[in-house]
Amino acid sequence: MSKKVIRQILLIYLTTTGFFLAFFFVIWYQKLYEELVILRSGSLREIHRNIVINIINSRFTPIATSAKNIAESSGLNFAIFDNNHTIFNNLNFDFRKAKIEFKGRGIYDGKVFFIFPMSTDLYYLQYSRNEDLTQENGLKVLIQGEDVSKELFWIRVKVFSFSFLAFFVLGLIAYILVKIALRPLEDKITVLNRFIKDSTHELNTPLSVILMSIEQLERQNLDNNKFKRIKIAAKSLSQVYSDLVFYNFPNTLESEKEEFNLKNLLEERIEYFKLFFEQKKINLDLKLDNEVMIFATKNQISKLLDNLLSNAIKYNKKNGTIFIKLKDNFLSIADTGCGISKENLKFIFDRYARFNKDQGGFGIGLSLVKKICHDNNIKIVCESIENEGSVFKLSW
Repeated sequence: MSKKVIRQILLIYLTTTGFFLAFFFVIWYQKLYEELVILRSGSLREIHRNIVINIINSRFTPIATSAKNIAESSGLNFAIFDNNHTIFNNLNFDFRKAKIEFKGRGIYDGKVFFIFPMSTDLYYLQYSRNEDLTQENGLKVLIQGEDVSKELFWIRVKVFSFSFLAFFVLGLIAYILVKIALRPLEDKITVLNRFIKDSTHELNTPLSVILMSIEQLERQNLDNNKFKRIKIAAKSLSQVYSDLVFYNFPNTLESEKEEFNLKNLLEERIEYFKLFFEQKKINLDLKLDNEVMIFATKNQISKLLDNLLSNAIKYNKKNGTIFIKLKDNFLSIADTGCGISKENLKFIFDRYARFNKDQGGFGIGLSLVKKICHDNNIKIVCESIENEGSVFKLSW
């Protein structure tokens, strides 16, 4: 139980912490990315200036021809374009997809680039006929720089490594703090579990004596209300003891699966609860097929039936009815009792869950039933209407 609580607390803490850490490291990555772009594109600004000046000075040469001559003589990769047309392009990537990120700079396909309008305003030069043409058409120049894919890769590795390390360290610190905070609770649970185990062992001897004494008294044909009450109380105590043993000492019980007739076992358990039926004047409506075989652990199925029958009696009303239907691969046990609300129905198989304070018990019966069903590949479903009754359906 404590491990589950620790996992839940850590999950909430690491989720919220992870969100803030991710936000911080994204900002850090953007900063490193921007620094790389600015650093590696610094020289491209001067190259842009030279390209613009050379094109403008070539007054009687078409822009495309001037750009081609510049590219061949300098070995530069650049493009001149407007919104609709490309005048010159010898880039190694599709510049139309390039995303401008920092003041006309960016990285695309691992290569840094610089983009700016084809204008001399930036350089305080005289206008010319060619410059008027470029400004009127809204031309831009995009210059391809060096390949920075390796530097970009190592930035990502650095950021990811530090983020993983920070997340791990914070997770470790959180785990230690949660363990320290929950240690008193774990100690209390340990003491309580030890008490339950010790008490269970101590109950065995007097309970055995009581049951043996009742068997001896039965042989004397005693048939009075006091004796019946003693017998019912002893059987109820035996039922609680059996549940505690099953939960705390499962390894001491037989766990071998076998094929057996479920009808015979069910009739045996109904006979065991005969006094309980009579005490509460509960009617039985039985529809049992003769040969219903099941492959499971017999003592576990016996415990399952005991808990379902016990609940059907406990939460039923006086003069109520219990409907038991058994057929091939199916068993249902229904009652006409208080029922379960829709809000509580999804919690009925939780350990220590109790929704009726008027009735006794530790809230482990249905949790035990669920575990037995899981161990024996049995599907269990509960349907209930408040103040009308409940039905438990088992299929395998």
